[in-house]
Amino acid sequence: MKIENLKGINIVWLSKTGLTNLNSGEGEANLVDIKRYKMEGKEYPYVSGQAMRYYFKEAIRRSLKKGEKMCRPDNLGETCADISGCIGCDLFGFMKTVKGKGAITRVSPVKVSPATGMLQFEENSVLDFLTRRKPQETVEERTGDIVNVEIGMNIYKCGVAVDIMRVGCEELWTKDSYKMNALTSGKEKINRISKTIESLRFITDYSKQARLLTDFTPDIICLSFQSKYSHRLQKLFELKENYTLNETRIKQILDDVKDYTLEIKFGLISGVIDNENSIRNLFKNYKIPVSTPAEVVNNSIKELVKLTK
Repeated sequence: MKIENLKGINIVWLSKTGLTNLNSGEGEANLVDIKRYKMEGKEYPYVSGQAMRYYFKEAIRRSLKKGEKMCRPDNLGETCADISGCIGCDLFGFMKTVKGKGAITRVSPVKVSPATGMLQFEENSVLDFLTRRKPQETVEERTGDIVNVEIGMNIYKCGVAVDIMRVGCEELWTKDSYKMNALTSGKEKINRISKTIESLRFITDYSKQARLLTDFTPDIICLSFQSKYSHRLQKLFELKENYTLNETRIKQILDDVKDYTLEIKFGLISGVIDNENSIRNLFKNYKIPVSTPAEVVNNSIKELVKLTK
């Protein structure tokens, strides 16, 4: 694989959570609800794309080394807009107002999907009670507010796509021409892409974790290096009844993307789906080695680092 042939990275994964509330909705005065969407009249939980972007940003921020910069938005919600020096502005885009000129915008090279729950909400949720104690002088005077918190267990499908061409670069448009102007070195470009992939293993800053701790990192993952920028791999996983993945869907998507796929990596841990052995054999039949999610992430980063040597 050569860096000039690499145009996109697609990642799709499943994560099985414990009882938690990953992303609260509007709610009422005394209710902290779970965001939900409807499909065929049934409700399922989801984590918004905005929340997912925040979780990725914080995971990358935690990985910063000495000398690396990742700004935070100011009180107007604007960032520094320094593509060459700021990892966050480069990877996640921005809109910055400039007095007398309007706004400078950058489309995010890292695209993040909402995390969609694949199990019905009503069958996998419960209402938890949180008591907010008020400080009082004596034990007899102690009172508290009761807050209802919706929590649930689910298997979430998540996705990330990286537009390789735009990382570390800016688009320059004129009336008659267009070109991509590199603002970082090739090594720094790969470093930023690697941080995006590495963050999958260290997503931790989602909501309600002080008392509803769970793990939201990948349990089943597929990552592709592509010679074309496409999101097609995002449809790879469909969870059917009895915790089984749709094998026909997987075969169809793998056949669909093979023409522009340079390499595919797949990993899973046990106990998430019931047809685990069949899925392992399916990927092996496509000559795709089966490993763990951690190995997929680590080996993908190693592949990228090789491109700079």
